[in-house]
Order: sequence, then C-alpha cells, then structure tokens
Amino acid sequence: MRFVRRALGMGAVVLARPGRRLQVAHADARMDGMVDAPPLFQVAAALRQRLTIDDLLDSPAYHATRIDGAAQPLRFFASAPLVSSAGAGLGALCVVDPQPRAGDAGLTRQMEEAARLLVPLLTAEAESASVAALRFDLAQAEGAARQHAAAARRYKKMYERASACGKIGVWEFDFRTRQLTWTDGVYDIFGVPRGTRITGEIAWTLYDHASRRDLERLREQAIATCGGFTLDARIRDLRGVLKWVRVSGEVEADDGQPVRIFGLKQDITAERSLRDQLRRHTECDAFTGLSSRVMLEQVLAEVREGCPRALLLVDLDGFKGVNDSFGRKVGDACLLEVATRLRRVFRGMDLIARIGSDAFAVLAQGPQAVAELEGRVHAAAEAISAPIAADGHVFSVAAAIGIGRTEGHGAADDLFAQADADLRAARNRGRKRPCGDGEASAEREIRRA
Repeated sequence: MRFVRRALGMGAVVLARPGRRLQVAHADARMDGMVDAPPLFQVAAALRQRLTIDDLLDSPAYHATRIDGAAQPLRFFASAPLVSSAGAGLGALCVVDPQPRAGDAGLTRQMEEAARLLVPLLTAEAESASVAALRFDLAQAEGAARQHAAAARRYKKMYERASACGKIGVWEFDFRTRQLTWTDGVYDIFGVPRGTRITGEIAWTLYDHASRRDLERLREQAIATCGGFTLDARIRDLRGVLKWVRVSGEVEADDGQPVRIFGLKQDITAERSLRDQLRRHTECDAFTGLSSRVMLEQVLAEVREGCPRALLLVDLDGFKGVNDSFGRKVGDACLLEVATRLRRVFRGMDLIARIGSDAFAVLAQGPQAVAELEGRVHAAAEAISAPIAADGHVFSVAAAIGIGRTEGHGAADDLFAQADADLRAARNRGRKRPCGDGEASAEREIRRA
C-alpha cells in the first residue's frame, strides 16, 4: 500500500474491505498499519461504484470522519471499487486528504488503474487463505495446490493485461547481484524487445539529459535514506519516440543496508499531452489566438525589479453596432481583423492579449520596448479605424486607448489602474472616435459586395 500511495502521489491511501480493519499507508510512516473503519469507509467497502466527496464538511453524516491517530478530520474522500473477475466485491481503494479538493479525471483514472492491479493480489490473498484452510485435510492438499497454481497463472495473466491497459510495468535492481529486471510493461514503454537482457547503463541512455540528472539525484537520495521517490521523466524510446514516464521507486533494506530498489514505470505521455492542451487553452484566447487575460495576469504577477513596464488597454467603439446591424458572423470577423492589426502594429511586444469581448491589451517590458509601445499608439488607432470588409459589408470601428507605466516596481493592479484611468480620460476627450460617429458609423453599411 505504501507503494500505491507513492504512485498516486497522495498523503494517505486506505484499503477498505468488508468486515475488516482499514489498512492505511500514510506519508507519515508512523501512521501506517491497521485501524478501525469509520462508517464512511464501511460504506465505500460495500459499494460497487466510485465515491467522491470534495468536502466532507458538506456531508453532515461524515463531516467528523478521521483516521485513528490523525490530528485532523478528513475533508476530501475518493474511492474506487475492488471487484474480482468473478464479480465478487473485495472492498475499495480510498484516497483521503485533510484539505478539501476537487476530484479530477486524472486522479480517478490513476485510482482505477491501481485498483485493477490490486484486485489480482487481493484475490490471490483470498485464494491463499482458502488453500491454507484446505491444508488441514492432507488428502485434499495436492488438489488444492494444483488449483492454486492455476489461479496464480490466471492472476498473472490478469496482471499482465491490467499492466498493458494502464501502460504500467515493474522494475527491480538487486544491489548484490547488480541485476536489473523489467516486466513486459517496462520493455513496451521503452520500445525494447521483451526478454532482452537489460543493464542499468543501457536504460540510462534512453533518458534525456535533464531527466537522467534528476533521476540519478533522487535515486541516490533514496538509497542513502532507504526511502523512495517519484519523478516524471522524459525519454526517447528505442524507436526514437519521445515519451513521458512516471518513475516510482522504493528501497528495501536489510539491517539498515539497501539490498534492492524496485518500483513502477508508467507511460504518462497522453496525460502530459492533455495537461499541456489544458494549459494552452488557459493561456490562449481560443477565438483570436491572442494570449488570454489569465496569461496576462500571470506575466504581470512576475515581479521584475528595475525593469520598466507599460500596459496598453484597447476598447473597441462601435463593435456592438456591427453585431446588431450585420450579425455575429460579421462581428466575429471584425474581432479577428482587429486582432490581426494589433499583431501587425505591436509585433515584437512581450504580450498581446484579448481580455474581454471587445477589449485588448498589449504589454511591453524593458526601456526599449516601452518606448516603442508608446510610439505606436497613434499607429494602432489608425490601423483599427481603417475600413473592414466582411461578408459583403464594409464598416469601421474606432478604439479608445489608455496606457499605464511603471519603472519596475509596484503591483500589477497599479499598472492596470493607470492604464484604465488613461483609457477613461481618452474616452472623455473623444480620442476614441477617429472614425467619426462611433456605433452609428459601425451600423452604417458603406457598400454591399
């Protein structure tokens, strides 16, 4: 269970089985062991489905749930059912946290994969207990042994299939014999033909330089402390395919001396790809391709002492008239064209973002970039106000532009406030209407294609 906890990266992992005490693997090894099962874990052990409670304070029946020996009551709870191939309920694999959190698809998937790996082991344990009972009758011992061997072969196949589905394999290095052992799942991850004699020197060459350096450091620390580690490493398999692999390891010691290190390797390339896609969606405005407001705020939050910064805010005037007069399709074309013109005018700036439906921002950092930004304000106003042709219509919009500056100190909110105040001043002075009469001009179709 300690190994499962490390693989999931959670503070505590609990094995709940009907009618039995809880088996706990905790980040604090002193809390490992068997404890009495609170009602919530008894419910999870009896269920044949996943159970997730983001915050137990929202569940009056379980809000005071805690594990024996824990100082704090639990807040987050999630479980995955353990069901044998014959349909028998074996209990549940549970993860808990003293802090509330939102359950996510990645954690759910990892728990289900871990549960699939545990089922054969728990079933084998049950079978072993059954065999032990049969040994009281010597006349049936031989038949029971044959049954156990057949079950072991069956469970081995189940484990291999589960490993293949989860893209997981087991590795082991024996310090006494200097022998490195891989299961088929690890061979498949690294693209090495199964059964090939593998050595540590060969395996290390498949990691990229940075990942190898980090893995060597963590491995040496684990050996020195007889502890464990987990690392997401980048590899290039034997076929030349780049992959991300989650490497988990734990040292086994004898009289304080490490005798072997073993663990899991899991192909998490798809997980990393999904995470990168989600990050890109967060940092990029999906419609215009410009940076998002979230990305702008992240960059502004990075304090750069002594580095002058300027923030330019742009509000379109007349865009609502375009939408109302010509429809959303033309309005969308208008936004895309404005985004293109902003890219052209402010090429080389640190960041160009869409921060509202018809609001944009440009960030410059450094003395030269700030000076260039200030020098392009008039060009930006002229570029935006130039006629736009879309779907047989020609129209124009104007822009209100405000700018804020800092000399390398001060909060991002101050920079926004300066730019917004300048934007309001420009609007009050009428500088936002270089094209004439604002929304009215946008509603007036100049020509029809």
